[in-house]
Amino acid sequence: MVEARENERAMKSELVAALYATPGTILTGAIMVATVMGAATILTGGDLSFGLMTAAMLAIGVFRQMAHRRFMRFNFAKANDAEITRLERLAMVGAWSTAALVAAFGSHAVVSYTYQPVAVLAIAQTIGYLAGISGRNASRPLVTRVQILIAAFPFMIALIWTRDPAYLMIGLTVALTTVLTFSSAQVIHRVFVARLRTMRDLENLAVSDTITSLYNRRGFMREIRAEAAAGRQVTLISIDIDRFKGINDSFGHDVGDALLRSFGDLLRGELRAGDIAARTGGDEFMVATTRSAPEAASFARRLVMLLGSQRVLAGRHVTTTASIGIAPAGCAETIDEALKCVDIALYRAKLEGRNRFIVYNETVQDEHEDSRAIETDMREGIRRGEFQLLFQPIYNPRSGTATMVEALLRWNHPVRGMVSPEVFIPLAERTGLITVLGAWVLEEAIRTALTWPHSVGVSVNVSARQFDRGHDLVGLVAALLHLHRFTPERLTIEITESSLIDDAEHVTERLVALRTLGVRIALDDFGTGYSSLSYLAHLPIDTIKIDQSFTEQIGSSRKAEYLMNAITQLAHDLKLRLIVEGVETQEQLAIIQRYAAHGIQGFVFARPMTAEELVPMIRNRVTTGRTKSGRPGGGSRKGDGFSEVA
Repeated sequence: MVEARENERAMKSELVAALYATPGTILTGAIMVATVMGAATILTGGDLSFGLMTAAMLAIGVFRQMAHRRFMRFNFAKANDAEITRLERLAMVGAWSTAALVAAFGSHAVVSYTYQPVAVLAIAQTIGYLAGISGRNASRPLVTRVQILIAAFPFMIALIWTRDPAYLMIGLTVALTTVLTFSSAQVIHRVFVARLRTMRDLENLAVSDTITSLYNRRGFMREIRAEAAAGRQVTLISIDIDRFKGINDSFGHDVGDALLRSFGDLLRGELRAGDIAARTGGDEFMVATTRSAPEAASFARRLVMLLGSQRVLAGRHVTTTASIGIAPAGCAETIDEALKCVDIALYRAKLEGRNRFIVYNETVQDEHEDSRAIETDMREGIRRGEFQLLFQPIYNPRSGTATMVEALLRWNHPVRGMVSPEVFIPLAERTGLITVLGAWVLEEAIRTALTWPHSVGVSVNVSARQFDRGHDLVGLVAALLHLHRFTPERLTIEITESSLIDDAEHVTERLVALRTLGVRIALDDFGTGYSSLSYLAHLPIDTIKIDQSFTEQIGSSRKAEYLMNAITQLAHDLKLRLIVEGVETQEQLAIIQRYAAHGIQGFVFARPMTAEELVPMIRNRVTTGRTKSGRPGGGSRKGDGFSEVA
């Protein structure tokens, strides 16, 4: 109902504005009519009536010009209906008073100077005016009809009054013109309104999003630039639906579109008067608001909560989250700079794990610039060969021998020193550099493993980005295995639950293809994801690796021990190898020994080390509590500053 009233009001505004669409024509017409009347005054030797009409015409011209200036200053967006109606009436008064004056001029000339040249001048003037009325004021047929009656009726009476046959024929012509103009006014109006509606529809299509009915990016930019031009500062809020591509790929575009519509409706329901909302991209929304920074933060917090709730879309249960960036009013001098600020805040929200909001400030800006600098350094580091692999052996708890070695990527920056994988791996994933690094890691790990005993395999972590459809991970692995004549069963690809979130079906297909090559698949960080168990049911997994954060709780939490018993039994029933990560102390090792683990990895045996340091380590046995071998040769080694990531 409100939207219908707004559309009706907008249409009325445009129809009224059309009455003022030809200010130059109106002014020129007033001057010409006044000139003809002045000429009639001279031809009649100074007829006072003509003189007064000339002055009146000039006064009407001034009045209509002043009305037009008022129109130029008029703000339809802020005006109420009464103010718009008053502006319309000013146009009506100007048109009707002009018509009355023209009719008076023609009538007086015909009646008082029937056979004199001034009568011919007046007839030409009046008929020309009547002919021109039909094309004017198409937006308001009432104005045209009243105008034609005021101008034509007195003039026809005057022509008939003369009883001259020629004037009677002219009167008949005027009558026909009046009837035709009167009847065609509504037709012309309908054509005008139809054209106006078409133009409005095209304009709305140009600035509106067809799925959500919010503004699109073009419309949003138009509105916020208008706010800036008016001197009003706005807070910008950028909203991105997390992993929207995965929803489209998994459930179909009909569900994706339904999610966009649902969020558009949700967003519209949370707006205040004066807020501007838009869908500016595939899964990106923006809001411009006059709210303060704390109010904007509260608004963003509510959006995160509302979007994160489960909903049924096109018959499918969908749960998603949102990342939000906020650029407070006054954070930048121009709109373009403010848009960059909100993009940085949104980028930071995604970087910190999504499903949250970040308010832009100087700290966020500095961190962003540092991240960009690291990205540049990383590209140069790849080119200069600054990356290296360290290796951490995984020991069989029964024999005390190394059965596998995990390859760990490290970056030794010439200025920054050792850069944590927690810093550069996420950055490499976001920039796509992970595919380059990942290919190098795979080849380097395979090449290094060729120097080990054939009983020892190598395990390589693979990022979710390496499963992208544009990157042929399976082809790469097949080529490396063939190139180095490496036994496929000695290579284990480690994945995490996050690899399956965006495009689980495609990733599963790639894993099956890798398994077909003979490569082993391990599910890393098991125990930290909420759906790891469901993946075990349909993924071609050989091994599960218990995450370090879970291992740390064993010995201090009875629940953790119960879960460890359950996981051990599960691995046994599914015929999966079980590896426990992050075993750092003898106490933890003693507890882990009670479970049927196939491999133990952690500082208690060895820290990550270079390939040269590794060789003697994997040839020696370690004390696991079930063997009587000597102390591990690498037990006292100092790891690098980021060994806890292993």
